[in-house]
Amino acid sequence: MNSAFGRNLEFDDIYQHITSPESLYLLRQNKLVAMAAYTGKQFSSRHCLYVDGIAISPEMQGKGVFKAITLKAMKESYDFICLRTQNPRMYRALEKCCSRIFPGSETMPQIVKAIILDMAKDLNCSIDGNGVVKSYYGGLFYGIEPHHKKIDPLFKELGLNLHNGDGLLVTGETE
Repeated sequence: MNSAFGRNLEFDDIYQHITSPESLYLLRQNKLVAMAAYTGKQFSSRHCLYVDGIAISPEMQGKGVFKAITLKAMKESYDFICLRTQNPRMYRALEKCCSRIFPGSETMPQIVKAIILDMAKDLNCSIDGNGVVKSYYGGLFYGIEPHHKKIDPLFKELGLNLHNGDGLLVTGETE
């Protein structure tokens, strides 16, 4: 699954992603092509599905794998799906699962602001008003800087510097 990140991952990072979440999904097609981990959380008294981690092999990216696995993970009703990322393609994948996503082009509702603040507390990090966590990853998490033509302008507008390790806390409405 290292090819999903464009770099080799340390054992501890992989171990943490597969042992701490409530649910782990593995997709095989003669070989392991995707891994997704989720945990149900309460943020601001709302039932949220938190994406602990996801890795999809390059040949499977852009084919709806994230949406399909996430819909399976939503066995029960969740108000929001939350994640942290520095990948504009991950942001776009979440956009396809949700009716609205924040931060984005719309003004962020108070409940979403509260959820993002609770998520930051849960992750033990500080955020700016847009949900950007400066230097969260300590550098570029991926071997090659990820891009998405529709999302790159938003990331630039939000002030993310992926090479400095900036991350983004993202929340999407499921209704």
